[in-house]
Amino acid sequence: MFACLYVPDFSVQAALLPERGDAREILRRSPVVILDGPSNLPRVVALNDPARRLGIAIGMTKLQVETCGGVAMRQKSQPEEDAAQAALMNCATAFSPKIESACPGAVILDLTGTEKLLGPPESAAKKLSAAAGERGLHVRIAVASNPDAAMHAARGFPGITVIPPGNEAQRLAGLRVDQLPATPEALDVLHGWGIYTFRSLAELPEIPLTERLGQSGLHLQRLARGEVQRTLVPAAPLREFIESYEFEDPVETLESVSFVLNRLLQQVCVHLVSHALATNELRLTLDLAVTQRRNGNDGEHYHHRWKLPVATQDARMLFRLSLLDLERNTFSAPIRRVAVEVLPVKPRAAQGNLFAASSPEAEKLEITLARLRGVVGDADADGIRCVGSPEIVDTHRPGAFAVHPFSSAAAVVESVTVAFPTIALRIFRPALETSVELDGKTPRSVRFAMKHRSVLAASGPWCTSGNWWSNSWDREEWDVALNTTAGIGFYRIYRDRISKRWFVEGIFD
Repeated sequence: MFACLYVPDFSVQAALLPERGDAREILRRSPVVILDGPSNLPRVVALNDPARRLGIAIGMTKLQVETCGGVAMRQKSQPEEDAAQAALMNCATAFSPKIESACPGAVILDLTGTEKLLGPPESAAKKLSAAAGERGLHVRIAVASNPDAAMHAARGFPGITVIPPGNEAQRLAGLRVDQLPATPEALDVLHGWGIYTFRSLAELPEIPLTERLGQSGLHLQRLARGEVQRTLVPAAPLREFIESYEFEDPVETLESVSFVLNRLLQQVCVHLVSHALATNELRLTLDLAVTQRRNGNDGEHYHHRWKLPVATQDARMLFRLSLLDLERNTFSAPIRRVAVEVLPVKPRAAQGNLFAASSPEAEKLEITLARLRGVVGDADADGIRCVGSPEIVDTHRPGAFAVHPFSSAAAVVESVTVAFPTIALRIFRPALETSVELDGKTPRSVRFAMKHRSVLAASGPWCTSGNWWSNSWDREEWDVALNTTAGIGFYRIYRDRISKRWFVEGIFD
């Protein structure tokens, strides 16, 4: 058995797919037309049933449609139709690995071997209808013993249609021959003979029909009888997970952008789930509407990429990350297009440990880190990340370190046995500027805590320098013992030879 998912008024449903759920349902019940053609004279190329009841027809101009009043008009968008077709194919892929993209708005899938999983054809059709509804598509579904009979039944009958094997000709008899893939010349000949339905064509004698219309006429008759048996033409698998939406009028408010962004992320995550995949990288692109060309470019763009520590299928977490970033940015022009892309990876398989300490969920941790970045920023003046995991850099520069994104991999901590006592240097950040009196080249007193402290002992100097070509340093370090009110303290001081100033770097514990 084969099932066909057919989307009536496909261009209209594709245009309404990015709308919010309740707004989409209101528009679906209202007259909607799709316009295309020159900007000075756009014409109707698609419409829905409420618009037909108002008397609107294909080919009417925009001005004629406006005279009807209360009609929602949308511009034809090929990216939106491609996205709707991809959503339909993803819906079918979740039920069968063998699918065919028959035409825009129609997908055929092979139900062979799915009886134990989906049940009888009636049950499978209901599940398909529910899955398409979750993706925002209202579909007609037909199940028959061959692909073409299923497609003709889906196009011709509303709701769900199940044709038992052997009853194809009887059930398809009332359909019009205009639904057959016939040339305009062949349809003119059939209409001239008074043939308007499948039944009339199916009852013609085969030999005279072949003599007048050739093998193509015989093929049309077999289609009308539901006798054509063929294999499905497999659809190419989706290699990219990209969703986009272009506003009719550029928007400036974050609420308008966030609503569309949430919808796009939900759609792309549904695609990931249907392919048993997840993502560890999200890319967001915003196209800005500029009034004039700058530097030879047609427009400005905003790009941002998130490298996630773990693979996820959670659309809400991805939306939160995107929204937190958008709230921190201001744009020089209104936004005319939003696009999101995710890189597919295998979903992570994690098993809990009864004996390990509990840790925060990776998704919640990533949201927390994004909020911290919103407070302290992404990087400081030196280009070092402000939020992440610190790491010592392989350099002799004092105090040099780097900050890397957190990783979900568990760190392996090796135990080290220390056989002798150690001391640690507690560094002051920033270093405390001071003044030092010298006895020759050796420090004699250091101004510390608003007073000059005598140096009881001094060790040094240790001179370090580097990066003479960029961001250089040159310093002279001393370890000194100072007599303070709390007793003898051990400190590290250094002299910056470039700025000619002294600093207290830290205290030894």
